[in-house]
Amino acid sequence: MIMDEPMPQKRRLFSRLIRCNDGVTAIEFALLSPVLLLMVMGIIEFAVIMFVSVVMESATDMTARLGSTGYVPTGTSQAQEIINNVDSMTAGLLNANNITITTTSYSGFNEIGVAGQGTANSLGGPGDVVLYTVSYPWTIMTPIVSAVIGNKITLRASTVVRNEPY
Repeated sequence: MIMDEPMPQKRRLFSRLIRCNDGVTAIEFALLSPVLLLMVMGIIEFAVIMFVSVVMESATDMTARLGSTGYVPTGTSQAQEIINNVDSMTAGLLNANNITITTTSYSGFNEIGVAGQGTANSLGGPGDVVLYTVSYPWTIMTPIVSAVIGNKITLRASTVVRNEPY
């Protein structure tokens, strides 16, 4: 009989532990908070990338408009003014040393994308069509996102304009 008495006490203790809900919320939070935190960081990372992409698109459009007018301030070249314009419009967001601006001029819109057509690194002349492309290597800061898509992605913005008859 003495051997039978401790068993009901163990059962009562075990059943009482199973029914106890103290600390369950803290344990659930401890298990789920790292996943939630990584998801929030990933969302913020993608939001910043989208914001920088929009800023680059805007800078590319404004720069292409400037380039299409043939405007050249005193003491600089048209190519340098285009670089300065993109740099000033993306100041604070992008490292100016890593921004790549390429231009290709064509005689008409139908030549864009055709192999062997166009003049690379040319701003063209009056009436020419110019493709402006701004590229930037973006470093992914969130570890989980960089594990999925890599440490760097290249952000690109392009626009095409016809130069004015300056």
